[in-house]
Amino acid sequence: MELKELTARTLKLFYISSVSDLGNALMKHLNDTDSMSEFKAMVDDDLTKDWLQMVYQYYMADREKKKQDFTPVCLGKLMSKLVGSADTIVDMCAGSGALTIQRWVENPDQKFELYEVDENVIPYLLYNLALRNIEADVWQGDVLTGDFTARYKVMKGEEYGKVTCVQSSV
Repeated sequence: MELKELTARTLKLFYISSVSDLGNALMKHLNDTDSMSEFKAMVDDDLTKDWLQMVYQYYMADREKKKQDFTPVCLGKLMSKLVGSADTIVDMCAGSGALTIQRWVENPDQKFELYEVDENVIPYLLYNLALRNIEADVWQGDVLTGDFTARYKVMKGEEYGKVTCVQSSV
């Protein structure tokens, strides 16, 4: 699916008209199994790709100030094979979850501890995790200073994960 079509269909799914509203829409639908089923059907049940990353990277990434760029699929696949058989995988720059998704493709029962400094990409990450039923702890904040503003837990459900905010200082 081309980016333009993916973006238009995603905006329609969440009843919004601008990509700048997508983060808020995703946060509102984190535990909405209907939207997840619709999104999954929209991408022909192919959850091996980080569809939301494509939208975020093109429209929302701050390449100038934050030097944001996201992990290519080939690098995600390589890293997934290199991590070995750890009980929990840690990603200190999780973004929208590209590395996590590639590891999940290899091992759907893998657990994750994810860190992300940019609050704008957190909704994309959390929705991606819930959509794929990935168990994870997500820390929003600066991993270098240990200054965190929120922590989320994604627990496995029957089909989709359940997201809860464990703590927030916002």
